[in-house]
Amino acid sequence: MPQPEFEQRWRQRFSERGARLDDDAGIAGWTPTGLQARVRQFRALWEAQQREPGLWLDIGCGAGTYTRLLHAHGHEPVGLDYALPSLKKAAQRGGGSALGWASADIRRLPLRDGQADGILCFGVMQALSDPTPALTELFRVLRPGGELWVDALNARCAPTILSEWRRRRRRQPAHLRYDHPQAFRRAAQAAGLEITALEWLPIVPGSLQPLAGLVESRPARMLMRAAPPLGSTLSHSFILRAKRPCREA
Repeated sequence: MPQPEFEQRWRQRFSERGARLDDDAGIAGWTPTGLQARVRQFRALWEAQQREPGLWLDIGCGAGTYTRLLHAHGHEPVGLDYALPSLKKAAQRGGGSALGWASADIRRLPLRDGQADGILCFGVMQALSDPTPALTELFRVLRPGGELWVDALNARCAPTILSEWRRRRRRQPAHLRYDHPQAFRRAAQAAGLEITALEWLPIVPGSLQPLAGLVESRPARMLMRAAPPLGSTLSHSFILRAKRPCREA
């Protein structure tokens, strides 16, 4: 099936980034401070719970930032990406044969049903025209009881709303695709996933980095969980945490 033009543009961009750039942030399409903020917040959430070692997929792994983190936490990770130049660089810095790498499209993963103990999928949904096929495939390869962490760009973030309004005024096409958190939650549930949490990811601009510690603090996260409208207004993206039910209807 032909890919939408929007997706073709992003596939080409990610391949070009992987070939031209050498830093993890640039390959993933983030600024260095943006990627650092995302990794800090992920680690704070991840390390709040203990989990048994297992086979984890890092889908859309780019240069392998999160793949290496999974390995450092004792898991058996496999990084998957459709951009071969990025995969080659991920393998070069990947720490040996304990990490696996594979070229794959998220809608047609080369895995058996229920093969993965867990999945990370970060930085992928915004480059797809529709999240539904990808969520359905993530459900398929996840074992019953397996854990999924998937992120999306937040359509309700105030700076995003302003930026997209300016693009429309200039008659420019959408640069990325943004998701409404509740609609994304419903799409994941329709794919069969059981939602366990929605975590807000605020990112402080580089010029305001002294405020990052405050914005990313545990009290700030608790406040955003208690007041979702505040979290959605301030957060550039969000992580949906889900699992495949052990018993399915």
